[in-house]
Amino acid sequence: MIKKRSIIFTMALIFAILFTMMAGCRREENEVPEQEPVPVDTVEEVNETPEMNDVEDDTDDHDYVLYLKHKDQAFIFSDTYQIKANDPNLEGKSLPEFVMEELIKQKGIGELINPIHPETEILSLEQNGRKVTLNLSKEFADGLTGTVEDTEVTIAMVVNTLITLPSIDQVSLLIEGEKPDTINGLAIQEVYGFITEYYPDK
Repeated sequence: MIKKRSIIFTMALIFAILFTMMAGCRREENEVPEQEPVPVDTVEEVNETPEMNDVEDDTDDHDYVLYLKHKDQAFIFSDTYQIKANDPNLEGKSLPEFVMEELIKQKGIGELINPIHPETEILSLEQNGRKVTLNLSKEFADGLTGTVEDTEVTIAMVVNTLITLPSIDQVSLLIEGEKPDTINGLAIQEVYGFITEYYPDK
């Protein structure tokens, strides 16, 4: 009788243990959905951000300024332009080179003229840090007429056009590869900063 009770007690204990284990397994299975991984779509959206930025960088506008001189007075007047970074006109040249080409070939408007000789060529344009050395052909110097002040106004057009670009603070001017002492009676500086004297009072 005692043996039979022991067997019944042992079996009841085994059933209790099995029931407890099964209940534990069910609880763990129910908890698994709460630990969901990060959706794949979210990861893809984060990875796409640099690609969008790259597209924007390729189409950014470059602002630049060109100057014209008043035909009778020693004043310069500016106008602002824009060009896309991926514009075909920039292919094979730097932004300063492109801007100088635009300055040389721009046409006068009304009482505003471009005193730079149209046959002036950019022989070289080199940038070292924030300083640019601009080497122009002899047509630039030979084509300058009028007073010393008129000549300095024309140089101010060149210098300020380059310095309004964000990467340039100083300009050195060469003619046919050499720094001239004078152009049309004007003493030429070794290095030019932004020239402020020839803006009309507002």
